[in-house]
Amino acid sequence: MKVNLKIKNRGPFIVAPIHCPYKVQEQDIKFDSYQNEQADTDKEIFTVNSSICPLCKLCEFIPEINDTQLVLNTEGFTKYLTLLNEEVSKSIRGQVLYLQKENRLPIAILISPVIFDSMLKLTYKDSQDQYYLAYSYFINNEVPICYITGCPVYLSRKLTKSLIQVVGEVEWR
Repeated sequence: MKVNLKIKNRGPFIVAPIHCPYKVQEQDIKFDSYQNEQADTDKEIFTVNSSICPLCKLCEFIPEINDTQLVLNTEGFTKYLTLLNEEVSKSIRGQVLYLQKENRLPIAILISPVIFDSMLKLTYKDSQDQYYLAYSYFINNEVPICYITGCPVYLSRKLTKSLIQVVGEVEWR
């Protein structure tokens, strides 16, 4: 079931949907910012610890996007991965050449969270809101970031030993 993701304060608790079996009822206490007194607008809300959600898997959370609309700069992503970051560019070229020598076609390119974060920081250096929107979008959706040599580029949180991995086809026997 698709549910809008609403984070309580700065986490780790999120506002639980009505159908959540692990929700906990708590009182949302509003304070008057001037006198630090409890205001009259108390209301009951349900929360759940976000670490439980991957185990439950009842909900498919959709990130809440504010008034600012996300603008994906795929040209900036491609430029960063092929021109600006020389180490990543050499690694992609080397891995693609290796696959071609072995008569294997490259299928996809995986990038590590370190490269992903550097790429977003440089691409969205002028707009921190766009940085956070793009970060949230790619973390929560498994969609291609951009395309290099005809291959989709994906963020892989499991890629920790290397910065980048070019995945090639394999002939199983």
